[in-house]
Amino acid sequence: MHTLTIDGDQLQLEQNEANTIKGFGLLSCNNTSRLLMDYKWEQPQVYQQVLQHLFGGEHPLMRMLKVELGSDSNTSCGTEPAPKRAADEPADVARGMGFQLIADAKKIQPDLKTCMLRWAEPGFLRPSWQQVKSDDPDQKVPTASFEGMYQYYKQTVIAAWQAYGYVFDYIDPDRNETKHPMYRYLKWFAHRLQHDEDGFPEGFPLAKYHAIKLITSDQNYGTDMGTALLNDPELQAVIPAVGYHYNTDDGPDHPFTQIADRLHKEVWYSEGVAPVTFGTLRVQDTTGIGIGGFISALDIANRLVKSYARSRRSLYIFQPAIGGLYPGAKYPGKQLLEMDTPWSGYFQQDTVGLAVMHHFTDFTLTGWRDQTADKNWRYVPSATVSEVAGTENLSQAFGAASAMTLVAPDRTDYTVILVNDTSAPQRYQVNVKDLPVAGKSLHVWQTWADEKGKIHDREKVATLTPKEGVVTLSIAPRAIVSATTADFQPQAHLASPAVSEDQPLQQDPEKYVLFHDDYAYADMPADYLKRRGGTPRYTTDMDGAFEVVEHAGKQVLQQQITEQSRALAWETQTDPNFTAGDIRWLNYAAALTFTFDTTTQQNTVSANYVGLGVRSVDDFEGSLFSAPYAATITVGGKLRFYVRGALQTTLDVPVFDADASHHLVVEATERHITVQVNGKTYVTYDDPSNRPGLAGQVKVGTGYFKTVIHNLTVTSTSATAVLGHRRDDLDAGLAFSDEHWARIAARFPHAWERSQSTGSQGATLDFDTEGTGFVLFGTQDQPSRLRITVDGRAQEVVPLKALAKQPNTMVTDLAAGQHHVTVTVIDGSYTFDGVAPIL
Repeated sequence: MHTLTIDGDQLQLEQNEANTIKGFGLLSCNNTSRLLMDYKWEQPQVYQQVLQHLFGGEHPLMRMLKVELGSDSNTSCGTEPAPKRAADEPADVARGMGFQLIADAKKIQPDLKTCMLRWAEPGFLRPSWQQVKSDDPDQKVPTASFEGMYQYYKQTVIAAWQAYGYVFDYIDPDRNETKHPMYRYLKWFAHRLQHDEDGFPEGFPLAKYHAIKLITSDQNYGTDMGTALLNDPELQAVIPAVGYHYNTDDGPDHPFTQIADRLHKEVWYSEGVAPVTFGTLRVQDTTGIGIGGFISALDIANRLVKSYARSRRSLYIFQPAIGGLYPGAKYPGKQLLEMDTPWSGYFQQDTVGLAVMHHFTDFTLTGWRDQTADKNWRYVPSATVSEVAGTENLSQAFGAASAMTLVAPDRTDYTVILVNDTSAPQRYQVNVKDLPVAGKSLHVWQTWADEKGKIHDREKVATLTPKEGVVTLSIAPRAIVSATTADFQPQAHLASPAVSEDQPLQQDPEKYVLFHDDYAYADMPADYLKRRGGTPRYTTDMDGAFEVVEHAGKQVLQQQITEQSRALAWETQTDPNFTAGDIRWLNYAAALTFTFDTTTQQNTVSANYVGLGVRSVDDFEGSLFSAPYAATITVGGKLRFYVRGALQTTLDVPVFDADASHHLVVEATERHITVQVNGKTYVTYDDPSNRPGLAGQVKVGTGYFKTVIHNLTVTSTSATAVLGHRRDDLDAGLAFSDEHWARIAARFPHAWERSQSTGSQGATLDFDTEGTGFVLFGTQDQPSRLRITVDGRAQEVVPLKALAKQPNTMVTDLAAGQHHVTVTVIDGSYTFDGVAPIL
């Protein structure tokens, strides 16, 4: 049994914001909020429902919204647009979703805290900031370059106020996850910010601007900033908050603990992962992890406990909380809410993940002092303990303690949060002394999954009365408990849409049109594009910037970034490209009408191209060539066809007029691929491989030129055009045999939901489906043979090796309607990653 002592004489109630629990923040960056723009316009009720759950109520889950100051380059899983692309260009904060997401969240929570941070530098700052990626940027970036960067932040702050009426609370002037914080620059920036009196519009709240706080330096694991701050009084005078990512531990000599305990400054977990593989899926994992395990909600809960116990982090910022991006992008499947089908309004939520996080906000009062009238609760360091192993992806051994204690500032209530990510129950003895509430009863709320896999969400399991200030708390295996004296109630659940609402994108199925965009948006209000910063519908930029502009009297989609305005990339960089449409499209033709930019002179003719790809699903590289089949054509008429990123053939299109508009079509029907240019077929290809692309989205790419796209049209080419709602391999509605299956959550980054099931000979799987067929997903590491029985009729199948997230088996030509399916592994080892009906 563990012992926790809450001593009223040792409470640390007056440490500025160093010891106040601030709860959670939402980070909008790297393309993760892009599709929320379409939800906002086309599914406003769903959009508001989600924001209300995250930012509303008496005990809001999210207390901060942090955004990326964009650069028009891929900063991991897509781009954030730059508000400015030239030093003399007015900032446009309608580009991207982050700034307006803050505005919408503030309508619900007006005192929501805000923060801004850059990952990379837009092209106009690239020449003067080249050395920011060096081994000593603080000395190698010239002082003369600082003003340009300062103006980028300043003009963006002003534009946000002009557009939406708020002023940012925090800014990190440094580069995200820098390895070498720029201490000299940070001091310069702080002085410039606090003393700037010029260049502000009439009515601008200058006092609020001068009050913006610096948060530094958002390192990934590194703790250099903490050590430097402790040893530099000048830095201490201008830096009120510090934060770093992922690592729960402190640095050598515990600098961040000292910063909080001695200097009374805020310390943030300024970027942290959200749970992967939803908790409702995890309970089917055959290793018995319940709602816990690797990167689970309980793992995140343990990080919250450990990061305060070890390094005094009082705010945890999710990257991301909402996955408003297509699921093929890099680092998929880590979110509390998945919102990637704006055409239908469907979304999925990690009900377990949300419930676990609510334990830290429902039974306390979180936030900053000015948000709560100084009523936000304080940590009790002496009764907050973590014996959990690891620094990021944590591992809780049998009997290891994980407990956080919080107290109201008036000492009238307290809450103890216990986390148990082990398969054995635990007990804690809580001793309360020198507090007026020592004898007050404790309400015990627990979230866990029972032996049958049923999720119990914040159920009240006991009311305990201490005897002489002593009470014993028990916690079930794979569970979280909040024991509180306060009369708080759990926040209501967020209602989930019915699975039937998860409809694929088919704009006009009677005319075989899956998707068409001519960028006119005649069905939308006149200010539609202005309020979206020119953002086209259902697209996510993976590099560069594609925006709707006026061109020759018509609205067109134009790529905005040239070599001159190309960003100084964060890590890697590809050519401009975007993703559009539905991952469930099967057999279709993608048609693109475009005009080359022949005015911009740079590089070679081959660099000025347009590309079109089909059936893209796994897009870790954020590239046109993530599509299994892609064609490019240059301004000189050179046509190239690629299969799985490898050049297959090169052809010349005769009499090619570079100044004319052209029509490029890539069609994929089953394994048959064709490429047409201006109505003539140049490529015919039948994929003989064991890894064909059979379903997925459209990719469009260009060189770094201001290429114009007039329209994009996707039409079905067969009756088997789309898939329906995909069920994951850990879906509770699938019936697996008791033996011969290993079903594992969270360990497979290129699998749907990062989970995967492997069946050996004799393994069976039963499910019901509705449609004209179905597909089975899963990349095969070993060969196998299956017997698939549909409504009593059996056939043997050898699964394809399959690309990641692509079908390995397709059963077609069934009569429309309900069917019962049994899959039996008759030889070898079969990897199963989910099933979807063919509609």
